[in-house]
Amino acid sequence: MTMTAAQWVEHWQRVGPILEQINAEELRAMDVREAIQKILPMCDWCFENSEPRTTSGLVEQQRYFAKMKMYEK
Repeated sequence: MTMTAAQWVEHWQRVGPILEQINAEELRAMDVREAIQKILPMCDWCFENSEPRTTSGLVEQQRYFAKMKMYEK
C-alpha cells in the first residue's frame, strides 16, 4: 500500500506520541549500571584507535566561515 504525504503525516502524528511513551518507559526501566557496562568497551575502542589531534580545528572552522560569507553576497 502506497501512502500519500498527508496519510504519512497523519500516521506519524498518531504513532509518534505512542513511540515517545514507549521510549520514556524503556528509559525509566533501564539499569544504568548495565548500560554503562555495555558502553564502556565502545569508549575504550575509541580511545585506543584514535589519533591525537595536532590542531584544535579553529583554523579549519574559520576557513569554512570565510567561504560561507563569500556565498552570502
